[in-house]
Amino acid sequence: MLRKNSVFGTARMYGRRTMEWLNYHHLLYFWAVARYGSVVRASTELRLAQPTISGQVRRLEEVLGERLFERVGRRLVLTHVGRTVFRYADEIFSLGQELMGSLKGRASSRPLRLTVGVADVLPKALVQTLLDWKPDA
Repeated sequence: MLRKNSVFGTARMYGRRTMEWLNYHHLLYFWAVARYGSVVRASTELRLAQPTISGQVRRLEEVLGERLFERVGRRLVLTHVGRTVFRYADEIFSLGQELMGSLKGRASSRPLRLTVGVADVLPKALVQTLLDWKPDA
């Protein structure tokens, strides 16, 4: 039986710890505040109330056990940990957009990665020639 213990916690399968989960709504709200520079602008963009955004970001900070923003005057500034979380969130949401585009038939902006295994008995010059070869279009 799969059971989630908390908003960001450990999923348990048959009593064994299997994976920690992250609440992606909390991550989205944090990402929006960091991206737009304020709770006010993030709430406008997300069409949610400011207390909702603030509360969810605070909850993410509690779960992570780290402060993600510092107040400097009236501005919110990302902490070192906040910058790290923002980079991951940005990558996560970019991948989500890419996934949706791929499912709708749009080409990806990322280059495809090809991994080739080569036996040691093949001469390196031959392998390089084969890898550099481009068929006539």
